[in-house]
Amino acid sequence: MTHELKAWPARYELLDGLRGAACLGVLLHHLRVASFGHYAVMIFFVISGYCITASARSCQKTSVTFSEFMLRRARRIYPPYLLALLFFVATRLAKSALTGAGSWHPSFLDLLQNLTLTQWLSIPLHPIAWPSDNPKLFVAAFWSLNYEEQFYLVTGFCLLAGQYFKISLHRTFLSLFAIGLTWNLIWPGDWIVGVFIEYWAHFALGAAVYFLLCEYPSILLRRVFFGATALLIAYCLSRLYLDTDISERTHRIYYELPLLAAFATFLILARPLSLSINRSLVWKPVAALGAISYSLYLVHQFNLTLVDSIVARLSLSNLSGVTNLGAKIMLHIGIATMFWFACERPFLKRRVAKISAGQVSERVVTESLG
Repeated sequence: MTHELKAWPARYELLDGLRGAACLGVLLHHLRVASFGHYAVMIFFVISGYCITASARSCQKTSVTFSEFMLRRARRIYPPYLLALLFFVATRLAKSALTGAGSWHPSFLDLLQNLTLTQWLSIPLHPIAWPSDNPKLFVAAFWSLNYEEQFYLVTGFCLLAGQYFKISLHRTFLSLFAIGLTWNLIWPGDWIVGVFIEYWAHFALGAAVYFLLCEYPSILLRRVFFGATALLIAYCLSRLYLDTDISERTHRIYYELPLLAAFATFLILARPLSLSINRSLVWKPVAALGAISYSLYLVHQFNLTLVDSIVARLSLSNLSGVTNLGAKIMLHIGIATMFWFACERPFLKRRVAKISAGQVSERVVTESLG
């Protein structure tokens, strides 16, 4: 019996739809239909860990420099984000003009931090319960982009470590995972300071999925991973069982890690079915939503009032609850689709370098943003 499995290509088709489903979960949370929006963002972090790791390994194989890697990451995240900020400012000005509400006057520091995704710098000395509680955020949903930016930077420095000190990417990621997991278990909740290590364990689970599927397809390693995730799930659930009087906020990590460990296990087991599921008629709309998920994530929260107003003016609010909700979701998707065409799609075009058949083109490895 062989101990080696098939090494899969980096392109994991099922992630498109999973990204769309997670973004829909965030939207439903802000529409006050469900309360799992935070955990949907955690799914984004795992997917992001997979995609950014695949992109980083592609850069290593094609000798892409640190500056080129960071430039590609910045081009992916910043233009749509900055245009979304402009969209946000326009909605604030329109609201002020239409309703007579007080004008919006952010400080220069607030503007600078929101333009550079460094809002987290205001909270290390003033820990908060949830990352979205950061008062410096213009749009609360943008908290996850603070961590995505740091994930990019840390991954870039890991590439430098590999280039100059011959330290493999999986070793640096694993070391940071150990630090991040320790951090989380010492401060399992109610204590967020905005530093990447708080969510690195989540990110690293996605990176581990990439390595196990694409570079180290060993039965032994896979069993070790499944055993480790099973122990992690058992430990977290036991803590929840023993500490029944502790709130979800205080022990948030004991909810997050079991969910994400199970999700990472699912990603490994579902890999052989990815292409067939992605081609099914049922999954295609979900995958299509995944294509615009970043745009939907960027613009949905500050358009909640606008969408409610449109539904009310069209007298759709008098319809059944399900129909009313469906109308709101479709309007949000419509706004996000227009934003995607105008503000995100133009920045997805990139020159694809010629590479050998054994290497992975970055063209087929896109980041998942939360």
